[in-house]
Amino acid sequence: MTEPTGTLAARDAAHLIHPVTPPREMTGGPGPRIVVDADGWWLTDDRGRRIIDGFAGLWCVAVGHGRPEIVDAVHRQMQTLEYFTTFHGQSHPRAIELAERIAALFPPEHGLNHVMFGSGGSEANETNFKIVRLYRALRGEDRRKTIVARHHGYHGLTIATMTATGIMPMHWNFGPEPPGFAHVAAPYCYRCELGRTYPECDLACARSLEDLVEAEGPDTIAAFIAEPVIGAGGIIPPPPDYFPRIREICDRYGILLVVDEVVTGFGRTGTMFGFQQWDGVRPDIVTLAKGLTSGYLPLGASVVSDEIWDTISARLPEQMPFSHGYTYSGHPACCAAALANLDVVEAEDLPANAARVGAHLMERMRELERFDSVGEVRGMGLMVGVELVADKETKRGFTRPHGACSLVEHEAWERGLYARAMGTEVVGARPAPHHRHGDSRPDGRDPRRVRRGDGARADAARAGGVAPAAEDPGGHAGRVLRAGPAGPLRPGEGGRGRDRAPDGPRRARRGIWTVAVRDSALEVRRLDTEVADATCTIRMRDADYVAMVNGDLPGDQAFVTQKLRLEGDMSRAAELMGLGIL
Repeated sequence: MTEPTGTLAARDAAHLIHPVTPPREMTGGPGPRIVVDADGWWLTDDRGRRIIDGFAGLWCVAVGHGRPEIVDAVHRQMQTLEYFTTFHGQSHPRAIELAERIAALFPPEHGLNHVMFGSGGSEANETNFKIVRLYRALRGEDRRKTIVARHHGYHGLTIATMTATGIMPMHWNFGPEPPGFAHVAAPYCYRCELGRTYPECDLACARSLEDLVEAEGPDTIAAFIAEPVIGAGGIIPPPPDYFPRIREICDRYGILLVVDEVVTGFGRTGTMFGFQQWDGVRPDIVTLAKGLTSGYLPLGASVVSDEIWDTISARLPEQMPFSHGYTYSGHPACCAAALANLDVVEAEDLPANAARVGAHLMERMRELERFDSVGEVRGMGLMVGVELVADKETKRGFTRPHGACSLVEHEAWERGLYARAMGTEVVGARPAPHHRHGDSRPDGRDPRRVRRGDGARADAARAGGVAPAAEDPGGHAGRVLRAGPAGPLRPGEGGRGRDRAPDGPRRARRGIWTVAVRDSALEVRRLDTEVADATCTIRMRDADYVAMVNGDLPGDQAFVTQKLRLEGDMSRAAELMGLGIL
């Protein structure tokens, strides 16, 4: 018997904390979407509706929901050995078998033969960071501490992995952050933060890693970590020659390459691992999770090269342990789930299927580019992102970040599809690699026909914010500051904002400004020196600020690339955004 929808939602709001979710949405907003059943690539919600799982849970479910092979393997293991530890030199058959099986998935010449397990991707990357620094210390390279990541990259939300993550809003109010991390430009060609155009740029984004190494000193850089395809940061595949160039830079300066395959591993991109899309790319460490068990049980893994682990083994002082681990490292039931899942992935050749179905999905999704507010459709294999814009020609973003893609996510769910609003103004689709071209609904209708027809597709687009450029779903239609009757605001100029009298352009002086809000009154003053006790400090070049308020530089892009820097209470910065000051 299904519990009434309102009862479940109320209980959820009273007790459950949701990751990466605005709390007020659960209490005063639309509330949670509650899924009660799943089978294959279908979800059933608490209202009894069938919904296509177009995001594989959370990038996880590679083989589909309800596979009896995995359920039975876990059941058998739980009857035999439900838990034992791998601490202090102890082991059990399933952990041994899975470590051996994972090592065999990689090209033998890469020497990726050593595996440590955790409960997910964040734990695996924590392990990677500690292994990198231990390796450097044991080689006598004590200054090589810095781990370089990329803007828009996602590597987890523990304190260390959050610091490596290049999605800056995820850092809000969790400081101080640990030292030893740096970020460089992402290969985000549609919105190049360096202002370049591929291929004339000569891979300036890859060169930004080399520039950082030269500026900081090669003897300070320990490792570079990257996703083969940026996932949560916007589903951004790199140019074809990007990773070969990165590998060459790492080799030239003796930098370890950590490839984060949490999202891209186990067939998602059309090869078993994402890095295999490019010839000559050899990871030193690989991060695995999600598709390792298809999400049936929590498991992550760090896969480490012979050179790194042999160095650690040989140089640790006698009787000195490798002082790292987790209670559930190598959990027997989780390892059993992974082994059964890998049987399915290999038997059904899911990487090849993802390549075939992904090509068809990309072809159909690119039909959306005819809408004015679809700036770009991009992806690789069964990873597709649709970037939304308020103005297609200028790529101007919406005034209120994430409003458009959130509306699309909501409308898609209501129409029977789970797609996801990403960390940027991107809607992501990531169906499981087991989806087959021509799969149909139980009633015999092809699910690809759900939105067929110009009228239905346009209605769905407008309802979700994929509308003509003049319609801004953020609620501030056409907010463009202007210096006079013709043209947008320029650096060094004041603007005729909505609250200004039409008295022509005014010159704004560069410098330090303070905004004080007290008793519902707002005061702006120019200062000679910074305020020591400011609640929040905002730093930005005037040209970048002008680009942002004119909509030419989306606010989330400014923040992620650190053209907009916020210090102090981020909640106050969010309030300023609501007032239209940012």
